This record gives sequence, C-alpha cells and structure tokens, in this order.
Amino acid sequence: MTEQPLPSFEAIPVPSALGHLRRFPMDGALLLFERDSGLNALCEGQETAHLRQRAPRALQFGITNRCNLACTFCSREVGAQSAWTADEAFTMLAGLAEAGVLEVAFGGGEPWVFPRFEELVCRLYDETPLAVSFTTNGLALNARRLAAIRGRYGQCRLSLYDDNDWRRKVAELADEGARFGVNYLVTPGRLESMETVVLELVSLGCRDVLLLSYNGADRSLHLSPGQARDLARRVGLLGRGLEGRCQLKLDVCWGERMEGVPRLFQRSDCGAGRDYLVLTSDRKVMPCSFHHVAIPVGDAADVMRVWHERRTELSSPSRLPGCARVSGYGLEMYAGAGS
Repeated sequence: MTEQPLPSFEAIPVPSALGHLRRFPMDGALLLFERDSGLNALCEGQETAHLRQRAPRALQFGITNRCNLACTFCSREVGAQSAWTADEAFTMLAGLAEAGVLEVAFGGGEPWVFPRFEELVCRLYDETPLAVSFTTNGLALNARRLAAIRGRYGQCRLSLYDDNDWRRKVAELADEGARFGVNYLVTPGRLESMETVVLELVSLGCRDVLLLSYNGADRSLHLSPGQARDLARRVGLLGRGLEGRCQLKLDVCWGERMEGVPRLFQRSDCGAGRDYLVLTSDRKVMPCSFHHVAIPVGDAADVMRVWHERRTELSSPSRLPGCARVSGYGLEMYAGAGS
C-alpha cells in the first residue's frame, strides 16, 4: 500500500471557531494566531507531530536609535546608526511576513520619533498579515497619532519610568480606548512597591502589566535569589487577586526563577534567536536586545538565511548578567544574598 503524504500545516483541521486564525507551524505543534487581539491557540497531537518551524514567530524591530529620553538601563547601543526609511522597513517586513513571521514589535530608541511611523503602521496592517505592536515611553504619543492608527495595531506597550508622567498617559490611553499594556522593570528599589503600582495602574484603566527583569552590568538593578523567590510568590498572589481584571505577565528573561507561573510554551529555553529575532536600527540581526551577537543583513532573504544557518550563534547565551540561558543567570555575585 502506498504511504499517504502527511498534510501540510494549512490542511490540518482545526476547530471551526479558530479557522480564521493565521497558522504557524512549530516543532510538533500548530500555533493559531489572531493579530488584532493577540490570541494564541496551540494545537498538539498526532496530526501535528510532523510539523517543523519554518520562520521566527516574531521580530523585535529597533527601527530608530533616536530617543527623547536617556535611561541608563536601556539596552540600545547609543552610538548605533539609524539607517532605516519607512519604505525600506516596509519592504523588509513584507518579505518576512511572506516567509511566515507573525508579528513585528517596534521599539528603538523611541518609534514615535521615526519619520512616517503612523504611515508605516497602517501600511503594514493593510498590506501584510503581520500583527503590529510598539513599545513607547509615551512622550511623543498623543490622541491625534492614536487616531491615525486606530484599528491597525495589536497593542501599544507603555514603558513606565519615573520621569514620563505615566499616570496621565495611562489615563489618556484608557480614555482613548487604546489597546495597551504597561511594561514595568522590577528592580530591588521597586520591589516593595510592586503591588501598589500594579493596583494603581488597574485603577487608571490598565488591563495588562508586564513585569520585566533587568539584564545588564549594573549590580544594583538585579534582584538577589531571595528577592526573586519573593517576587515569584507575590506575583502568584497578585495574579489570583487580579484574575478577570488585569493580565499580569512576566518576560521570558525571568526563566525558572518564576517557577509555577503558567506559560504558553512549556520549555526551559527563552526562544531568543529561534522564536524571535531582533532587527537593529543599523541593520543587524541579534538573538535578543541584550546580546553580543549582531549579524549584518540586507533584506528579508538575508534574515531568513541567518535564522536557518547560524543557529549556534543565535542560541548562545548573552554575556550580560541576567540571561536565563546561563547557570545562575550569571548572578553568582549574589550567592547567599537575600536568602
């Protein structure tokens, strides 16, 4: 008897309610994705066992290196060139969408100081299947600009800093009906007030808070092992208390320090260099924003070639303390502290 060919990922049957979602093959699974809401549905079984991932799931795009703030903990290379135009960025991203990439998340620098950023967001939404989101400090974002991209982006993520008037900006985003969340960097100095800040954000209309860990050489900004365990416990309690009112999220760099928190993908590796890539303002590919590997690229074909052929470099750990791929997160300097 002739063996029947295995079905392509486009032909695998899925529940009818999810049939309109974009399909993304993973190793042994099929991911279904809705770009407007950010809904992810993971399908696994005998029908998907033969599938293999063909592209990065998401791209973090540092579209400019210019910024209207000068934060000491920022991951960007201050001296890097800002080499993109809006048309060049669109061509690159359209090619990556055709290769299978699901999402682009703009950062920088500050994306709202990039020329024609509104036009780029709208064009990507109208002419590609990509989900478009962006991270901003909010200083250059206003009601007019939000109106220009209304209905054409997945989510705005507002970084919370002490000097960007975040309370007013959160209230404005909520009043505008924007799809938004807040990024909150958890440091030793911010740890004790974490619940207070999150609850204030909820009271202002925020329904999505992402707790970020610090990656970098400043020892004073890293949590000790004891502080990390305390954070994990408090996140669990706060998450249960906010259920139905706000999504409390953790970035992948926390790794196993947040053991017991539900995850979309049950894996120990962060996925940098495989699930997602970073494209820098000076046209280089990096595994993540905190990495030392930076490979020059010219177009979408170059990006995919790097993704396929340079996996060893892309899957290596960062040299900066805090990387989840390093034993002890590179934080041996805190051994015994905070316990």
